[in-house]
Amino acid sequence: MVRIVKNPEERRTELIETAESLFFQKGYEYTAVSDIVKKINVGQGTFYHYFKSKEDILEAVAEKIVAPIAEDVRNIAKGNEDSATKVNSILNSILKAGNSETGFMKLMHQKGNYLLHDKLEEALKAKISPIIAEVISKGMDEGFFNMSYPKESFILLLSSTLYLSHHFTWDHEARERMCAALEEITARVLGVKDYRFHLEI
Repeated sequence: MVRIVKNPEERRTELIETAESLFFQKGYEYTAVSDIVKKINVGQGTFYHYFKSKEDILEAVAEKIVAPIAEDVRNIAKGNEDSATKVNSILNSILKAGNSETGFMKLMHQKGNYLLHDKLEEALKAKISPIIAEVISKGMDEGFFNMSYPKESFILLLSSTLYLSHHFTWDHEARERMCAALEEITARVLGVKDYRFHLEI
């Protein structure tokens, strides 16, 4: 089969998308570099021209998955809503992205994707933490929030919410009660008194 010559950026994107697809199908641990290059009919030399290792392309896959989520969070932060509403929208945006049929939560908790789980969490926190910090800082200035460790508190809140949302296996009533508890915890963590959070889990 004749190999098609592509421009560098297009080829790099193709490698990342192929790796992502295989990580979904087989898991990161069970995907070899040879699987990636065979899928798009290029040599391993082409792979190593763009990536130093399989872990290197893993980081690129994590950044690709997180990029649209971070962009959505950025757009919410730029809106005209009050700070509490922005935080509510940001949490729901992340939960929605993670819990879709092909969402990152499914990929994170898939067998063979333990390292990808860590990379996705790192990328997500790195990309959205500065945005969240700005929203919360403004909210504290406006009197919406009252907390001593805003950045750290939100990271813990986000991690807990993502974990619990993925492990909801209760019936409808129990699920609603857990969701209500998470909303209450969110308000307490942020020190909000006059706002009711609505998490879509």
